Amino acid sequence: MKMPHYGFFFYVTKHLIMCFSLISFAITAHAVETTKLPLPVDGRLVVTGSVALSNLMTYWTQAFSERHSLITVTIADPGGTAGIEALVNGTADVALASAPISIKQKESFEARFGYTPHVIPVAMDAVAVYVNDSNPLTSITFQDLDAIFSSTYRCGESQPIQTWGTLGVKGNLAKQRIAVYGLTVDTGATSLFRETALCGGDFIKDFQALAGPEAVENALMSDSAGIGFSSSAMRSAGIHPLAVASHKDTLAVAPTTETIRSGQYPMSRTLGIAINRPMNQPISPALQAFIDFILSPEGQSVVTKAGYVPLP
Repeated sequence: MKMPHYGFFFYVTKHLIMCFSLISFAITAHAVETTKLPLPVDGRLVVTGSVALSNLMTYWTQAFSERHSLITVTIADPGGTAGIEALVNGTADVALASAPISIKQKESFEARFGYTPHVIPVAMDAVAVYVNDSNPLTSITFQDLDAIFSSTYRCGESQPIQTWGTLGVKGNLAKQRIAVYGLTVDTGATSLFRETALCGGDFIKDFQALAGPEAVENALMSDSAGIGFSSSAMRSAGIHPLAVASHKDTLAVAPTTETIRSGQYPMSRTLGIAINRPMNQPISPALQAFIDFILSPEGQSVVTKAGYVPLP
């Protein structure tokens, strides 16, 4: 019986395999040669503005630097108004905004560039009212706050509230005079507190305007008769936030993640960053990388860790 001849079959197969191997190698080599990895982004960013956001921005910057070590971010926090001015003057790339940009600020920017600043929402928080933990008070109304902090009484009260006993506090604290604290007048928190809790009125002469949430925190921790307002992100042992009612006939609401995000808490606010984005022109790669990180899931997780409320 004649055996089949396999020599020719193996010869052809071997050469086909070699041919396909060479083609595959050539395609791979071409891909390696033509595919270029994106160059790392470098640059320098200057951020200024809101005192409330400067703490959050510090957390963002630390996390961002781990991803983009060639981009340097410098943070200053002189207040929201100064931040917009720096954006107009070109001395800052980002202005932190804890309150809506005023008409005057928009007009100043537009007069310089011919268009308005671009504002990007980045997080949420609220203006919260705090007292020392030795104070048993748990809630308060706008009318009460107006009578404590204001000299104009535009929210309905006709007399000042000067002692804790007037608010129903018992014991040794009842006869103590209320000491009032808050942030400086150039902050978004003070602007919002004044417009809502004081119905646009004026602060009393004894109001102590302090530079930053940490200063308010320290004052209240050491003063059992004190009351003050600051960012709801401030959570420290020794003080507690009060639930706030916009009117005596409404339910007082505590500043929690849920009530701030829903707007149920009466002094909730959206925090943002303002940038100079020329019309029909891209922003710098460094600034785009920073914004992309802030709005990413990782960036929004930093919001939660810092005590603020991530975007819905």
